[in-house]
Amino acid sequence: MKPILFHIGNVVFPSYTFMIMIGVLAATWFGLKILKSRGLPVIYGIDMAISGIAFGFVGGRIAHVLVEAPLMVPGYYWEKPIRFFYFWQGGFVSWGAYIGVLLAWYFYLQWRKQPVWAYFDIASISFPLAMFFGRGGCLLAGCCFGKPTDFFIHLTFTNPASTAYSIYPNIPLHATQIYLMANVLLIQLSLWWISRKYWRFQGELFSLMMILYPVGRIGIEFLRGDVDRGVYFGGAVSAGQLAMIPFLIAGIYSYFYFKRLGLPVPQRITS
Repeated sequence: MKPILFHIGNVVFPSYTFMIMIGVLAATWFGLKILKSRGLPVIYGIDMAISGIAFGFVGGRIAHVLVEAPLMVPGYYWEKPIRFFYFWQGGFVSWGAYIGVLLAWYFYLQWRKQPVWAYFDIASISFPLAMFFGRGGCLLAGCCFGKPTDFFIHLTFTNPASTAYSIYPNIPLHATQIYLMANVLLIQLSLWWISRKYWRFQGELFSLMMILYPVGRIGIEFLRGDVDRGVYFGGAVSAGQLAMIPFLIAGIYSYFYFKRLGLPVPQRITS
């Protein structure tokens, strides 16, 4: 694939970063349209997008430094802490970004005295678009790749600059990046459909997102081939799978909690 989009002097601009930017723009555009259709102030949606970029970066970077990097490049960041800010070199963990984004949004909306869970519901419809393009960035970078396979759907990485090539050069691999893209796109379309016809209480769509995404992610992780991300219990479980379990448990609990709470959803404005 194409891990590096272009160079400016000694600074490289990764394709992954570009795809994340496109994803954030697409998710913000879609989310603002839904906020407007539900009569909610769009300015807070814009603030959520900006804070999501900042805290998503910080959360994803911290998770990479603490969980992923010690296995890949032990001591790299501790020897020279300024390297933490070398974001153009890559090094992000998606579940760390999710945690950073959710915490930032929660405290921001509480501070602004907005209906937190209504905004979280709408973000759950739009945010998968950012995840979709982000996984497209993984595809271009050649990271988050699958195990060797003879399955008819597969990817073969031939670019020496890609992460996959360094481990499995010119070998057919499970198309895990495409599976992950399909997973979040299916979730996005499902939640959007539910929001238009069957959205019953605040927190419902957010809870469903917290349930559906981990289920798909945990399953796809079994096909991942980048074992240096961290594996446990004799290599049977990855760090990503362990990270998804709290999300899944929280999603199941929050669904019944919000259902019992019964906060009304913002109604659609008809023109």
